[in-house]
Amino acid sequence: MPEDMKMPALSRTKPVVTKAAAEELIARAMAHATKIGKTVSVAVVDDGGFLIAFSRMDAANPASAQIAIDKAYTAAVSHIATHKWQEIMQNDEPLRIGAPPAVHRLMTFGGGQPIVIDGQVAGAIGCSGGHWTGDTEIGTEALKLFA
Repeated sequence: MPEDMKMPALSRTKPVVTKAAAEELIARAMAHATKIGKTVSVAVVDDGGFLIAFSRMDAANPASAQIAIDKAYTAAVSHIATHKWQEIMQNDEPLRIGAPPAVHRLMTFGGGQPIVIDGQVAGAIGCSGGHWTGDTEIGTEALKLFA
């Protein structure tokens, strides 16, 4: 390589969600859910959608466990909150028809939100157990950890 040419960067730094941060997010989500009278499951994943931490309240619907994990997965890998997917699909019929069966684990209702640190998606939180608006509220409250 000529001396006047710069070598492109071969790596980059990126923020990550630590296990301690994931557990704190879950604690905050559970506390807010209790405060508003909801029973939920909460999942925190890394930027590849892999589970870091999870908890399900005793009285939460068992189905909420996998839904919370999939909401977090969707938000992490798409970089789009799941309630925004609902809005996107409402105005895009081909996407609405084609994406759900083609995109594995895609959740298109609220409760999954990216965790953004220093402008980069580092992971996501997924909450499930109530109406999607309440699930979104619970995740939003937990994400104040990074505000």
